[in-house]
Formats: sequence, structure tokens, C-alpha cells
Amino acid sequence: MEDQLKFDAAKIFIAVAFLGFAGLFVRLYNALVLKPDKLRSALRMQGITGPPPILILGNTWEIKKALSTTVMAPVGEIPVSHNCAALIFPFLEQWRKEYGVSPSS
Repeated sequence: MEDQLKFDAAKIFIAVAFLGFAGLFVRLYNALVLKPDKLRSALRMQGITGPPPILILGNTWEIKKALSTTVMAPVGEIPVSHNCAALIFPFLEQWRKEYGVSPSS
């Protein structure tokens, strides 16, 4: 009788653990694949394209590569433009030139 109770408890534990892992997998798949794809699709419908992201990292490698190749102005130099986004995120300007807005819009 006692062995049967231990066996039933082990089966229940395994079932709960499996459901927990399955739920975690579904949540991660939704957060890392489905939701970003839905957002990217909505942007594409508006004519906004961009570099293709990698599953978990997104565009992090491209951003790091763009930042490492960017030449920064000396500290005391006054910027010629008031375009702060281009100063802080120069890769965005490069992507705008490269991808721009699609002509279909």
C-alpha cells in the first residue's frame, strides 16, 4: 500500500513538472517568437523595414558592430546638428539610409 502511494506521488510530481515545463516553453515561445513577429509584421505593413533580427539577441550584434566602427567627436567639440538621436545612436541613421521607408507606402 505504501509503495503504491509513493508511486502515485511520483506520477503526480512528474505530471506537474511536465506541465510546468510545457507552460514555460509556451510562454518563452510567445515572448521570443510570436510577439516580436507580430510587431515586425505590423511595422512591415506600414512600410517600415529594418535589419533582420536574430531569435533571442535581436539586433544586438549589429548595434555593437555599428558602435565599434563609429568615430566619436572629441569631448570639447560643439555638435553642428541638433539631431541628438544621430549622435547617441549613429546606427539608426545608417539603417534609415539602408532600409528607409519602402516605396509601396
